[in-house]
Amino acid sequence: MIEVQNLSVRVGDTRAVRRVNLSIGAGERLGVVGESGSGKTMLALALMGMVPDGLTVDGVIRIDGNDLSRASETTWAAYRAQKIAMIFQEPMSALNPLRRIGDIVAEPLLVHQGISRNDARQKVLALFDETGIPDANRRLQQYPHQLSGGQRQRVLIALALACDPSLLIADEPTTALDANIALRITDLLVRLSRERQMALLFISHDLSAVSRTTEDLLVMYGGDIVERGKTRHLLASPSHPYTSGLLSARPRIEQNAGPRRLPTIPGTVPSLFDLPPGCRFAGRCDRELPICRATIPQPAATVSGGFASCHLLNQPSQDQTGQAPR
Repeated sequence: MIEVQNLSVRVGDTRAVRRVNLSIGAGERLGVVGESGSGKTMLALALMGMVPDGLTVDGVIRIDGNDLSRASETTWAAYRAQKIAMIFQEPMSALNPLRRIGDIVAEPLLVHQGISRNDARQKVLALFDETGIPDANRRLQQYPHQLSGGQRQRVLIALALACDPSLLIADEPTTALDANIALRITDLLVRLSRERQMALLFISHDLSAVSRTTEDLLVMYGGDIVERGKTRHLLASPSHPYTSGLLSARPRIEQNAGPRRLPTIPGTVPSLFDLPPGCRFAGRCDRELPICRATIPQPAATVSGGFASCHLLNQPSQDQTGQAPR
C-alpha cells in the first residue's frame, strides 16, 4: 500500500529524519515509538506530504505503486482525501471550536466526493455509529467543547475515515486520555483496521498502547530507526540500549514492593543542530563504546528476527541475547 525508501527530511544540512525504509500493506499495523523529539511526527508529516515550509524531503514515497516524491500539492491533496489520512494530536484542540461537529466531519465528503449535504449527513451518522459515538443525531449539532475528550478523539477518527483511506496515521491518539478511554480507542483502531483492511501507522510514546495495537514496531531516536521487529518479540527481548531504556522506564505495579526510584535514561534527546556525528544515542547510552561517537552504526540482525543499529551487536563479547554484558 505504502512503501518508503531512504526517506530523509532535511532542515538545511541537518536531517530531522534520516534514511527511513518501511512498508505497510493492507490491514497491517505498524507502530512507531520514541521520546518527544525523536522524529515520529515529522515522519508522519512526510508521509502525508505536509512537512513545514523550509524543510526538504529526499527519498521515495510510493502509494499504491505511484511515486509521490516530487508530486505537486494538488496531487498530494487528492491522495490525502482518498488514500491516506491522519489523526492529529491533542483532541482537545484539534477541532475548530467555532464549527458544529457534523459540519466538521461532513466537509471532506462535500469537498472531495461531491455528494449532497443530505448524503453527507447520512455518511457522518454512519461514521459516528462505526466509531462508537452515542446519540449521533444530537452530536451533529454540538460544538467540540460540549464533548468529552474521548468523544472528541472518536470524532477525529470519524473525520479521518470520512473518505475511506487505505492508510490511517494515528499520531499519539491516546494523549491526554485516561487509561480506560485510551484502551477503548486502541481497540477501536484495531477493529477498524481489521474490518476495513486498512493499513495503520500508530505513533505513540505509550508502549502499552503500542503492544495492544500493532504487529510490527519501529523505535526512533534522533530521526533514526534504531530498532525494528515484531512488536511482541521486540518488547520481550530488545536489542538496542535505547529500546531497553524505554522499557525499563515504564511504571510497574509490583506486590510487596516498597518505594523505589523509577529508572530513567540520562540526559535529553539532542537538538537537531547538535547531533553526535556517530550514533545519535551516544552520550546517553550506558553501554557506549569509543566507536559510538565517531561512526554511524549499521543495521544488524537481532535474535528476535528484526534489526538494530548498534555497534554492540558487532562486538565479539556479545552474549546469546545479542547484547554486550554490562
